[in-house]
Amino acid sequence: MSKAISTIASGYALDSSTGSDLIVTLAWRSAEVAGAASALMLVFALIVRRYLRYQGRLQAQVVAVWRPLLTQVAIEEGAAPALPPLPARHVPYLMEEWNALHDAVRGESADKLNDTALRLGLDVIARRMMHTRAVGRRILAIRTLGHLRDPSSWKPLQDQLASANAVVSFYAAAALVQIDAQRAMPGIMLQLAERESWPGEAMARLLVDAGADVAREPIRALMLSLAPSKLPPLLPWLAHVDAVLGSEVAIELMRRYPDDPHVVAAALVVVLDPGVLPELARFAESADADVRQNLAIAYGQLGGLGESATLARLLCDRVWWVRYRAGQGLLRLKGMDEARLDELRAGLKDPYALDMLRHVIAEAGVS
Repeated sequence: MSKAISTIASGYALDSSTGSDLIVTLAWRSAEVAGAASALMLVFALIVRRYLRYQGRLQAQVVAVWRPLLTQVAIEEGAAPALPPLPARHVPYLMEEWNALHDAVRGESADKLNDTALRLGLDVIARRMMHTRAVGRRILAIRTLGHLRDPSSWKPLQDQLASANAVVSFYAAAALVQIDAQRAMPGIMLQLAERESWPGEAMARLLVDAGADVAREPIRALMLSLAPSKLPPLLPWLAHVDAVLGSEVAIELMRRYPDDPHVVAAALVVVLDPGVLPELARFAESADADVRQNLAIAYGQLGGLGESATLARLLCDRVWWVRYRAGQGLLRLKGMDEARLDELRAGLKDPYALDMLRHVIAEAGVS
């Protein structure tokens, strides 16, 4: 019996020893793998650093040689200067310099830069670069072809206009406008309806550059063809691009969708025509507080004493913000003076309306 127990105990001891050796071995292996991974990361970081330093030297060489030369081409009269050799590795940095200068010049200077680019074959290189997966290179190619106003690049630029990358598609839109704004505008307008991520300010400048006569009708057609759900965020943008067109479209949309509070609320604040204020008075009865509030804003911006009765009614609204905008609107009405304000105040019975009127008068510093 004692011999059996001794045998079992020695077996457990053997197993314990084997398990400890395995744990130690695994720990060493893990340490070796971690050390190798750290070494690889260090090597990779050093390679990236050396690559970036190399690219920085290339860029400095291009700037030193080509910036003065391109500037001379753009601003000086006379024959074009001789061009130095252009190694392939210098091309992207030269294109950056060329595009940056092109953004700053117009007219004859831009034409001279284009002649230089054609002599260097940048149009051919840019068309090849349009097929790269590198987004930065693709945008550089698109900008170059836009500045060159190259009609042969129309189809590839249209393909880029439909890119899933919003930045690529925006630059493609800008390039198409530079080449032929009239032809480009309908397609750009269709994309705009789907591209909420396009930069608003930049898009506004793009359409201004295209020209009001070119952009107006495609924009109007787009806005009047969209589903109502897409209109509210676009109306303020349109008013920024073209205030008169924004007002015209807003009026038409309110007539089409009088029962859509989102459309009406967005449209009211971009209206510029005082002549439509009487037909907008019905919105004072809207169930939507934003509609009532924005009506008060519109009346205050555009109205005269004829709108005071509607604003006085809104001054009794159950929603604080509606009362506040109505009070502000009353003070802004054309022809409103102290005597008429006292007369209006004397006719008010609602304590909340009276309180709000006192509030906006004190806020405006009116006696």
